[in-house]
Amino acid sequence: MKRKLSMLLTTVLLSASIAACGSQSGADETTNETPAETSQAENAAADTENATEDHLARIKAAGKITIATEGVWAPFTYHDPETDELVGFDVEVAAAIAKKLGVEPEFKEVAFDGGLTGVSTGTFDMMANGVDVTPDRSETYDFTDPYAYDHAVVVTLASNDSISSFEDLNGKTTANSAGSTYEAMGIKYGATVSNVDTLGETMTLVLNGTVDATINANTSAQDYFNTTGTTDLKVAAVDSEVTMYAVPLAKGSDNDSLRAAINQAISELRADGTLSEISVKYFGADITAE
Repeated sequence: MKRKLSMLLTTVLLSASIAACGSQSGADETTNETPAETSQAENAAADTENATEDHLARIKAAGKITIATEGVWAPFTYHDPETDELVGFDVEVAAAIAKKLGVEPEFKEVAFDGGLTGVSTGTFDMMANGVDVTPDRSETYDFTDPYAYDHAVVVTLASNDSISSFEDLNGKTTANSAGSTYEAMGIKYGATVSNVDTLGETMTLVLNGTVDATINANTSAQDYFNTTGTTDLKVAAVDSEVTMYAVPLAKGSDNDSLRAAINQAISELRADGTLSEISVKYFGADITAE
């Protein structure tokens, strides 16, 4: 009887030992593998979410939109001489667009060509700087709908009678911002172009006779004349083609929804009179209707 009890006890203990080992092995398996599997699943889900987020979604997640602008081209983008605050037509339009998107505008002041390059490389989300739509630029950027219209003009000394058309720039010298449409126009018409950073510098070079002319926006030229009161300069020629100002975005489907959202914002700002109001504030006229 004792022998049977002893054998029975041995069998029970052995079974318990085997069960315990099996249980411990299962616990170790769960502890070692589940966190790793969970982590991999979370990473995969995060990667999928990031891959499906487009530019607009990332902007909204950040709560801000970075906007490239020169800050030296009145009245589009410049610093108030009294407060040094960044102001201007483009600055206010861009801020109004950002508000429509539900994010804060973050302005980055850079040279004109640097702003365009930054948009194409993703350094900036957009650019607001009187960027006109051209066939060449449209190969690199996807433009929004236009929000303003203008004309390019040739500005010379009031006493200069040798230039009365763009064709007369052939063999002459001009001054303009690097990478601007106006620089390209000067080259197109055969002028030797000097690159400068600000509108004031272009006018100064014309005034002191360093260059024969500058090509610029008619709105900017008129603002300069009115602000400085100069009578030593004149508009010698006006381009018949309408200049359309729009927002350049990096080309690609990543910006499809952002472009649509900005177009919607522009449409609403035009409909409620905001664009016109900002235009009259800086130009004394509405340049937002074609």
